[in-house]
Amino acid sequence: MKQIYPTIRKKISNDRGDISIFTCFFVAGVVMLISFLLTYASVRITCINIRNGAKMELNNLSASIYADTFRSQRETNFSEYLNTLYSDSSYTDMLEDMVTEGLAEKLPLSTEDYQIRNISLDFHVDGDRVEYVFSCDAEFYVFMFGRYYPTITQQIELTGYHNTKF
Repeated sequence: MKQIYPTIRKKISNDRGDISIFTCFFVAGVVMLISFLLTYASVRITCINIRNGAKMELNNLSASIYADTFRSQRETNFSEYLNTLYSDSSYTDMLEDMVTEGLAEKLPLSTEDYQIRNISLDFHVDGDRVEYVFSCDAEFYVFMFGRYYPTITQQIELTGYHNTKF
């Protein structure tokens, strides 16, 4: 161990004060590694924030579906609500817009660092409950050479359920 340290020290600096090629590559490698780790951490944190905002909106969606199914069960029956859910695209578009607008209130959908695209909301009936699947793509950008370049696209998907009683 005592012999390795002086050898590395000798390669990093020499008596003339010049920087060796080894030192340049070593410093560039460390800078690239730190940049990658910071970018990775930033992407993970932003995805967590988007996911948390979407979870809150799915809770709001569940409350809205509860109000609609409660009203439909009192007035007619649950199958009528399911027909509305599957046949009336304006109703599902309204629910999707409600989730998108709520998410936009919680966090910006587009910044210099990322852009949220392809927000969709799908519904399925699974026994006595309504399943809804929220999905979106978060596209992350890196600023290099005076331009923004898309580097990473993460798909975010959340599933929620609304239980009904017949």
